[in-house]
Amino acid sequence: MSLEPTIYASESTYLSLVVKTTTEEDKELPQLKALYDEMWSDARTMIKDMRRSIFVYLFTGFITLVFSAIMIGTAISDWNKILSGDASTLTYFYAIIETPGAVFYVAFGVVLLYWHNKLKNRYSRLIKIEKELED
Repeated sequence: MSLEPTIYASESTYLSLVVKTTTEEDKELPQLKALYDEMWSDARTMIKDMRRSIFVYLFTGFITLVFSAIMIGTAISDWNKILSGDASTLTYFYAIIETPGAVFYVAFGVVLLYWHNKLKNRYSRLIKIEKELED
């Protein structure tokens, strides 16, 4: 004696499922076609914008690292004032805030440069094709 359930489906049930799925997909097709047509007409502009956006990661990463170097120098100067005994309460405050801030800035700059490299490698083929079409 078998306790497994048996499911019987008629051809009409199967056909109605296929028809319902097809009509739902058919409703989305015009919208998708319009989206793809829009993307196709703006493809060159989108690639140029993407290339500029990827460059922003590089520029911002380098600027962040430069500012982190300035912050590290300022923090070292403040810690030297504190260790020499000639420091005000404000100098203590600056040193305490600048030290983790400088570490955060270095990490943030490295992450930005990592994302620049990752995006540049990911979209290098598109950028190469766009440059070839431009020439």
